[in-house]
Amino acid sequence: MTLSRSLTGITLLLCSAGAAQADAVAPQRAPSLAQQAAAMPADFRSHFFNAPISARVMLDGKLLGDASIVLSEDERVQIVNFTDVSSSEWTETERQRWLTAFSQPLALGQCNSSCPANLVAADYNLANAQLTLITSALPESAGQQLWHALPEQSSAGMLLSNQLNLSGGQQQSAAMGWLGGLEAAIGNWSAIGQYQLDRSGAKDAETQHAVTSLYLMRESQHTFYRGGLFSPDSQGVLRQPYSRGSGVTTLAGVMMGSSDTLMKDGNTPALYPIWVTANREGIAEIYRNGVLINSQPVQPGLQALDTAPLPGGIYEVEVRILEDGQETSRNVETVNKPAGWRNPEQRLRYNLFAGQQTALMSNKRNQQHGEMAAGTSLNYLIKPNMTGGVAVQKVGKEKQAGVSLDWQASQQVQLYSNLWHSSVTGYGFDSQAMWMHEKGNVALNHSRSWYTPEDALGRLSYSSRPRTEQSTSLSSSYRLNSNHGVNARLTHRSSNNGVGIDAGYNTRVAIGSTPVNLQLSAFDRPYRDNGNTRNRGMALTASFSLGSQGRSASASIGSRTDAQGGRDLYASATLNQEWENSFMKQSSVTATADRYGAGLSSYNQFDAPLANGSFWGQRSSADRQLNGGLNVGSTLALGQGKAVISRDAQQHQGGGMIVDVVSDDESVDLMAYHEAGTTPLKAGRNFIPVKAWKPGTVQIDFPGKDAPALKAWPQYLDYHHVRGGVSSHEVRVMKTVTVMGRLVDNQGTPLGGAKVINHAGRTVTESDGMFTLELHEKNPVVSIEHHSGMQCEIRLNPETEKRDELIFAGNVTCSATTLVRNKATITKELS
Repeated sequence: MTLSRSLTGITLLLCSAGAAQADAVAPQRAPSLAQQAAAMPADFRSHFFNAPISARVMLDGKLLGDASIVLSEDERVQIVNFTDVSSSEWTETERQRWLTAFSQPLALGQCNSSCPANLVAADYNLANAQLTLITSALPESAGQQLWHALPEQSSAGMLLSNQLNLSGGQQQSAAMGWLGGLEAAIGNWSAIGQYQLDRSGAKDAETQHAVTSLYLMRESQHTFYRGGLFSPDSQGVLRQPYSRGSGVTTLAGVMMGSSDTLMKDGNTPALYPIWVTANREGIAEIYRNGVLINSQPVQPGLQALDTAPLPGGIYEVEVRILEDGQETSRNVETVNKPAGWRNPEQRLRYNLFAGQQTALMSNKRNQQHGEMAAGTSLNYLIKPNMTGGVAVQKVGKEKQAGVSLDWQASQQVQLYSNLWHSSVTGYGFDSQAMWMHEKGNVALNHSRSWYTPEDALGRLSYSSRPRTEQSTSLSSSYRLNSNHGVNARLTHRSSNNGVGIDAGYNTRVAIGSTPVNLQLSAFDRPYRDNGNTRNRGMALTASFSLGSQGRSASASIGSRTDAQGGRDLYASATLNQEWENSFMKQSSVTATADRYGAGLSSYNQFDAPLANGSFWGQRSSADRQLNGGLNVGSTLALGQGKAVISRDAQQHQGGGMIVDVVSDDESVDLMAYHEAGTTPLKAGRNFIPVKAWKPGTVQIDFPGKDAPALKAWPQYLDYHHVRGGVSSHEVRVMKTVTVMGRLVDNQGTPLGGAKVINHAGRTVTESDGMFTLELHEKNPVVSIEHHSGMQCEIRLNPETEKRDELIFAGNVTCSATTLVRNKATITKELS
């Protein structure tokens, strides 16, 4: 009889000579399971073997979970299911792997042949009811614990995303941006591509198109590699120093740098808000490299743009404010959405690139087309709270350099500065400071540049005098208490006439039983760039909830200066509605009245099965013209011979799962729970976006607290993809009924420890033969296997035997070849 070995002995065996030299080590032997059970009373021993008992399962010294197991007298063990995993450090993927490995009884002791899941030995200790599993996996070093391994199996798949942004009106030239993205997995490499078609809102603007990226990329534990057509970005560095002027556009070449993509535990707004000021209801169009990437309506006054939908990274955007179809301001802002410095032991982060500037399928050629380009960016963690950055690049004859310093001076103070120089365009600097205190924050931004202007054809005019451009802003918010707060903002740009001032007071009061937020604001700011007119006024805004159905409203009254310098009194009211169980997620309607008449606007967000996004429309009170916009996206996923169209064009996580739900109930609602959130599933084909690189598990369950009489199988789906990888899965949803009975032999003796199996569920009989099983109504066949060798099948008839979703089977008699159902009433059998 094979003897089980103690945990200490096995550990010494592995450390000294490995599993292959077990016989040479002669570890200490622990008492066998039979020896441990010999001291038991006979009555207790009959309940201990061949019946489900509770045990704590340890895997390589760490808790895998509390489980129900079955032990046999020939020293074999089977794991029936896990009952509590709340304190486990292992993933659900690992747990399901061992549940599958022990679905059939395995021998305790050292495993010498046909060892599942790298199992070396298994041991059960009666004293603490613990099942210990030891594998051949060596303990991870501190370095290995930081990183995820690449998928064991080669990845394949493709994600094609489409994002369309439209903005236009009756007196406004239409602006359009269409971005088509490609992410494909080829083994452990990823293919990345992007095509864009765009047209700005300027009159007589030309529609432009180009393939802006098409390259292969591979990730390792410390470094990424890239080759093909791409635009050098800030990947690999946390703070990317930047400079003014024409940087590298599209490069055919290679790039490599630091990467923490595979680090363990690894749609947020920008670190610093982007503030805009509108004098009337208008539109904010956000351009990156001249391409429209988002548009959103803006209300009169100072406000922060919604930066959550914008791509991650540190890059410049151009924000254009349009009012009544006319552009009133155009400013360059920085989107700051970096990843954290996740590995303090890696003090130096870098990227470097080299190649030739070129364009593919493009109708636009810049002055540097065909020029060679090369550069590098470095970040160094000077101290845990201080990061320095250096960037150097050469584009044709132009040389550019930049340095930056990011300093967390204290828990409350954050400082950032950046200096740059270009041998062609000039030099400049920008700086940011933020002080966060218990009652609010203070933020200061200042930038200044000395640059060579451009002529009417967009060429640098060296004959003209260098120009100076500067921008400064100071903003602060202060909470007097939980119901009262004040805020203020000062701005000055060299293109504006004087300083802009915005100040506001917020309070929360109760009118009857309804809480109301009140805001009183005052402002004095330039009306338009390069204009002498100033906009002065005040406004009072009240916002409040309307019931508990996701409905709210706000109303404003105020005074402002119009374009001719006259006084303009206005009033507006807004109604907001959040929708449930609808493709519409949120809607708002705003009505405005001023000296010109009445205006109307609406903003809506939707989430349809095949696409999501937003659309909006405005009718100005001044010119009675209509304006509107649309932001919509979708994703086409292909993997393992299957395809599906889904929403979330910009918000997929780099990988995906195609899930076919085959259900007895076509109206079934399922929910997939995963690290990125939740995804609703319907009968038919579905798509679940999941994170690339990191292995994980998706749990399939029914929404709400009251689950229907249905069984989803499998309940867990594992995934591990490189970027662009798509896997295919099938989930069966079966209508079930609960069967209760007792298994006995021909002499009426209860058969404990027998497996009772239906493809909707499985269980093991108790020592007294009792069992409870979930049964598939459309396939009501139950297989019974007993360790004595008896096997049999039973076919039930749920249509006639079911009572209140239960079937009381009574005594079920099983022999080696036949099955006999005892027709006695369940009341007698179970009493």
